[in-house]
Amino acid sequence: MWVPKEVAGWFQISKDTVAALREELAAVKAERDAFKSEVMTSRISQDWLRVKVNQLELQNTALLEKAYDIKVPAPEIIRQPSVDPKWDPRNFSFEDVGNEMAGKLGLPLYGDKDN
Repeated sequence: MWVPKEVAGWFQISKDTVAALREELAAVKAERDAFKSEVMTSRISQDWLRVKVNQLELQNTALLEKAYDIKVPAPEIIRQPSVDPKWDPRNFSFEDVGNEMAGKLGLPLYGDKDN
């Protein structure tokens, strides 16, 4: 099949263009990795802070009970799973959640295998 030179020229990419795209891709990947590291550091710091605040609240309620004989509930900060807004942790059970929800939760999917 014969293709005109103008049409074939549309699909030719210069070496400089490819090199520029590779450099840009490397820069974007480095930026992505830096953001991933920053997010992980932030999550670790938030978890540490959450645990410390919960410890202080428990200590505060224990001291109130010991000093004034007042029983108050200790507030607790918990981290909500950011998976699906329709998923309610109060409805947790050990029943099969299905492949769609398991994929959203990051759980492994097991197919029906006849071995």
